[in-house]
Amino acid sequence: MKKGVLSLIVLFLALAMTSFISAGVGIKWSQESFLVNDGEETCLTYSVYNPWPEDSYVQIVLPENLKNLLIMQEAETKLVPANTGSVNAIPIKFCFKVPKVYAEECLIGDFLCKKECNEEQVVYEGQVSVKSVPGETTMTGSGGSATEMSVSAPLRLKLNCNAHPTDFTLLYLVLAIVALLGIIIILFRKYRKPEQARKKEKLAELREEMKKLKKKK
Repeated sequence: MKKGVLSLIVLFLALAMTSFISAGVGIKWSQESFLVNDGEETCLTYSVYNPWPEDSYVQIVLPENLKNLLIMQEAETKLVPANTGSVNAIPIKFCFKVPKVYAEECLIGDFLCKKECNEEQVVYEGQVSVKSVPGETTMTGSGGSATEMSVSAPLRLKLNCNAHPTDFTLLYLVLAIVALLGIIIILFRKYRKPEQARKKEKLAELREEMKKLKKKK
């Protein structure tokens, strides 16, 4: 009797395990730590394989602690065909943007800033996941697997601080625009008068020059 019950339990567990792994994904990565610039967009790539007998659509999923820190996340969805081995793993990319975490000293608002990078390096850590998601019918005509199973890989983001002196480019640009506007205004005022008025002014200038020459003589 006990052997019969034990056999049923083993059979039940085997069936349950078979249905659980009927579709899924595996993940490969070449490195766990990445150096990224704060305030800039970065894209990373992992490789995904699917040894199970059913197609899977997969997507990169970031851990909650990183989702709250990053200001932009974009992940592509890819179909990983059934029986795709580790050797033929398919690359999948996800992009994100790290906020500016290192202090800047600015003269005017967010302009004319410099960064000295005297702080300790900031590091974000977590587990990035490759998760099976519902497929898009527009890709192959079939939905693929919607199994909510995922695998994870360690992710460590070391935020690079790019030191720079005060950037006066904007100030130079503003000064150049002001100078150009000044020249335009002067020319406009000079040439907006009627031709007769301009000739009178020119004649008056010539008379003044003639008087000066006579005095010198």
